[in-house]
Amino acid sequence: MHIHPLAIGLSLTLLIPQLASAQTAQRQPNNAQLKRQFNDGFLKGCLSGKTADVTNQRGYCNCMVSSYNYRYDGRTLSAISQVANNSGQAGPALVNLMMQPEAKKCVARF
Repeated sequence: MHIHPLAIGLSLTLLIPQLASAQTAQRQPNNAQLKRQFNDGFLKGCLSGKTADVTNQRGYCNCMVSSYNYRYDGRTLSAISQVANNSGQAGPALVNLMMQPEAKKCVARF
């Protein structure tokens, strides 16, 4: 049986994008990993501070991280973190404004 070299080349050309996308998918974190990364970073920052009118900072931080996870998926949380980090003071201020209803509820609870 003789296989034409052009057929092999075309087969490989069709297969390479599939292999590349499979490798890329393996390297990219999944939703749960992205949420865990966000949660770890958020809690570290939140617990290192003191929120006004909050007596239980840990409870408040856990309430807020739950609120973020309820509202956004992992990829969105990752994007929000990147934009906030790259925007200086304006980034976290905008995120705080977006989450203001949830923050009010968490402050009231803790």
